Amino acid sequence: MERRYFWTKVWGAPDVPKHDALAFNHERTRDDVLANSIPGDIVVFLTSDATEADALMRGRVAGAVEIADPPEPIMVEPLRGNRSRPEDFRSDGRFRWPFGITVSRTWRVIDQEANDALVPDHASKGIQGAATIHAMQPLEIQRFRRLRVVEQVDGEKADRQPFSSSLRRPWRQKAGPRSGSLVNPGTQLYVAVISDDAGMTFKVGSGKANERLAELNRYRRPSQGEVLWSLYQDWDFATVEAARTAEDHLLGRAKEMGWGSEDHSEFIVGIGMSELAELFSEAVDLGATQDEANA
Repeated sequence: MERRYFWTKVWGAPDVPKHDALAFNHERTRDDVLANSIPGDIVVFLTSDATEADALMRGRVAGAVEIADPPEPIMVEPLRGNRSRPEDFRSDGRFRWPFGITVSRTWRVIDQEANDALVPDHASKGIQGAATIHAMQPLEIQRFRRLRVVEQVDGEKADRQPFSSSLRRPWRQKAGPRSGSLVNPGTQLYVAVISDDAGMTFKVGSGKANERLAELNRYRRPSQGEVLWSLYQDWDFATVEAARTAEDHLLGRAKEMGWGSEDHSEFIVGIGMSELAELFSEAVDLGATQDEANA
């Protein structure tokens, strides 16, 4: 069955599953959502503009949660423990969102995606935007799935990846970069960037990102005011073939769309950040498919 996607308004990103839930103010609303929930449903968190919301996330997409299998009612305050903020309580001391539904996985979005860009009509829901969940449209789902996320995993260092790739991983699988002994050298897809009077130029490649970046800057002269290349984005694959497949796809699509450069076959110019993010996500998906085929 195709996953269903919903959105709701919140005050910040979700915590790890054992300390969080899909939370509601009213028990009746929680029960209505619970009655219609299917395991694996995704609920995307849009951060409110309220003063109490996380100042670093106001007005943008904060994260997402996956409904547990089976979905069960739960009281949220005991889950949070001492993780709750003073703002999470009313003036009379009552917790604001006591009624929850269990979740199996949670993610924090690391791309700077505005609520307005992801769900253009979210504001029309008014106070109901935060009271319950709302179905997402196909184009909204597609855009969200391209965003980079970090899965919230207790006691482990989770890696960043596009949401569509993240969903392929079993939720019990250990998150984080693979052990160095299990990874072949030169299996990274990377995008470097330099910004000068000519604007922004991106360099796409595969291999060892740090070594390639050092080579790019070998003959730059920072002491004389020359700008250095910096790492903009990178992704670790399991195989060299996957990294090269991803590189070829990203460069090929960029050139097809008119963003190639006459100066170098691996340069991209004139592209917007959102378009680059979409191409990078596509390339990662293709590389991940290559890794699966090689496994």
